[in-house]
Amino acid sequence: MKSKCGVLGSVLAAMALALVPGAAAVAAVADDPSATPSPLPTQAYATIEADKQLNVGSAAQSAEVSWMFWDGGAQVPVPTNDTLVIDARDLAGIASVAVDDPRCKDDGQVITCVNSDSSQRRSVGFTLRAEAGAAPGASGTITYTISADHATGTTANAKVVVGIPNLIVGKVPDVTHARIGSRIDVPLQLRNTGDLATDRRVMLRWESVGGLIFDRKFSNCAYGEGDEPGEPGSRTSVTCVFPIGPDSVPAGTTVELSSPLTATVGEHVLTAVTDYSVELLKPGVEPGGGSHQGTGPALTLVRASGTGGGFEKDAEGRFTIAADNSADLAAEATTKPGRKAGQWTLDLNAVNHGPASVYGVDNKAVAVVDVVLPEGTVATGNAYMEGEDSPYGPCLLWISSTRTAPFEAGHRHYLCTVPFGVAAGKSQFFELWVKTDKGYDGAKGTATVRPGPAGIPLHDPDVSNDSVTFAFGASATPNAAVPSGHTLAATGAGRTTLVATAAGSVALLGGMVLVVRRRRGSSH
Repeated sequence: MKSKCGVLGSVLAAMALALVPGAAAVAAVADDPSATPSPLPTQAYATIEADKQLNVGSAAQSAEVSWMFWDGGAQVPVPTNDTLVIDARDLAGIASVAVDDPRCKDDGQVITCVNSDSSQRRSVGFTLRAEAGAAPGASGTITYTISADHATGTTANAKVVVGIPNLIVGKVPDVTHARIGSRIDVPLQLRNTGDLATDRRVMLRWESVGGLIFDRKFSNCAYGEGDEPGEPGSRTSVTCVFPIGPDSVPAGTTVELSSPLTATVGEHVLTAVTDYSVELLKPGVEPGGGSHQGTGPALTLVRASGTGGGFEKDAEGRFTIAADNSADLAAEATTKPGRKAGQWTLDLNAVNHGPASVYGVDNKAVAVVDVVLPEGTVATGNAYMEGEDSPYGPCLLWISSTRTAPFEAGHRHYLCTVPFGVAAGKSQFFELWVKTDKGYDGAKGTATVRPGPAGIPLHDPDVSNDSVTFAFGASATPNAAVPSGHTLAATGAGRTTLVATAAGSVALLGGMVLVVRRRRGSSH
């Protein structure tokens, strides 16, 4: 067995060889050509950024080409007199090119643009238009060449095709009274309203919030999910890509999925909202999407067998799944004395007793807490800080039944909004700082939870806990109160649509939209 000294000496020797390049290390580098670093460039080299394919029609189509220079860290002289040449001579009889830029001169189908000042932008916009009589599908090539003093130039090409495919999505019907744990089908039709068959890959994407769990059964689809699959606050997605060829959609035709997507209604679903879209992918663009690839056969596009449920006006649509479920939201309020006489903290809580979780969409609050401070008190501040990841939600100044404003001290009436949602068994905190005047006589204030501008019906089974009273003083103890006219019970009507009006309650915030950071609710 080696001595400790011998082992230590070996270790130190190895460390010395690792840290100080010796003859052996130099020899190893010399014997391995791949280890020799590439020489730094002596001048900058150019790169061009432009679409690899442009589809044109009778109307002018906008396009842009941009360029930049790289030196690999060599700090070579800055390129000057950038010169861009747009050569469209191959488009004769196919398409014309026009540029409206003082840096550019047009010589027939060859356009030359020069940057005489290094501060000028390194991009040029132009328009293309199909020539009269050019047949759909006719194509040619446009060539871009960039050169400059003190730089190595480069060239790039783009294919120009006459005709524009245009895919729109079919309407997917909403589902109501979906049973928890049931499976639903998600069909989809596409129609090409353009004048050319799709000549690029077709990408379909579904993005859902609210608790749907999609089956991973198609090999050309990627499936994404959040940290808590099946929970309403966890976004799920499906991204499917269809290659050029068998899945191309001829102009004027309608196709559909060879098999519908399938999804399971999760345990805490109240209203699941799914946005879907179609896009023609540009050459070389990776679709992104989920990290889980499907394991079954490929999903394909086939000629539609029926008329479907109609079509949207463009490439995007939305459907909702309303489950036979309910969410019991309750208001809580606690008062605590501050450091000085007359200073108080009002802690508010919107608690979701379940069984369903509630989440809004489009950054619209799913619920609000309507706070009216008692006579003789005003708010001096609130704990919410925009942009910070804190447990407290924002409180807005109440102006009227249809208007709010950013928080402002010195008032008694506020609306505290549940920014994104609250899971079953969780809650959303709010905190107001309050000042009482000398004439305050122990009057009570109220805090009432109501539906928010997201318009999602809550089907609240217990309206008795929707409102609480509170007071400031030694005897301040929150008490449950019978809710007044605008209560969560009013949401029982309209279960079928996401934007239903909850008996006047949703009008409380009108079109107010909150853009806030999503965060997890706090445990109750």
